Amino acid sequence: MPLDENILGMGVYTPREAARLVGTNAQQVLRWTRGSGPNEPLWPAHYQFLDEDVSEISFYDLIEIRVVSAMRKAGIALQSIRFAISYAKSELKIERPLASRSFKIDGDELLMDAIENDGEYVSLSKKRAGQKVFKQIISQSLNDLEYDGSYASRWRPRGFSKVIIDPQRHFGDPILDKHGISTSVLKREFENFGDVSYLSKIYEITASDIRSGVGFEDSLDRADGQGTSGS
Repeated sequence: MPLDENILGMGVYTPREAARLVGTNAQQVLRWTRGSGPNEPLWPAHYQFLDEDVSEISFYDLIEIRVVSAMRKAGIALQSIRFAISYAKSELKIERPLASRSFKIDGDELLMDAIENDGEYVSLSKKRAGQKVFKQIISQSLNDLEYDGSYASRWRPRGFSKVIIDPQRHFGDPILDKHGISTSVLKREFENFGDVSYLSKIYEITASDIRSGVGFEDSLDRADGQGTSGS
């Protein structure tokens, strides 16, 4: 993607990078944000206003993909997710519902209302305790996000308090919050040298911080290696 002032502070992720961070696959990222065959996207990816052939996505897209992935893994039909997004936009006037603070607060009720009012699809609540399922999905998907105003602004991955994903820094690449060093760079350096103490001296940061950054990347690799599915 060519550098454009419209991407500054918005984060830039390839479908492969987004899939790795979220725990899905690049094909699903493309399907949800660009559509597939006769199926329209769940929403148009942010950067398509620059060029319809651009496949990269923004931080908002990334967060929305994360929520969709969680809902799909919980067995919620893609048609129901599509309806919920449309419902939130038309009835609640929320432009990016899955990345909004309102969804974090009222997401379970929003989904229940949307799916219960959708006459074409079977409500999840008729099969199991829908409210409990939705609350769990929202909690797992959104509780490690930080908000500025109405929308998510930063992601602090659960279990890695020293790591932050912030579209205002390094184009949204995961970094050590305190030092601004890319976790992927630390992982490559560790693979090259295999010595945490040496890297600690080179970067002038603690060995604990080095391990945290490398550990975060290792966790992504493990999830990626297990493979993901869904549609």
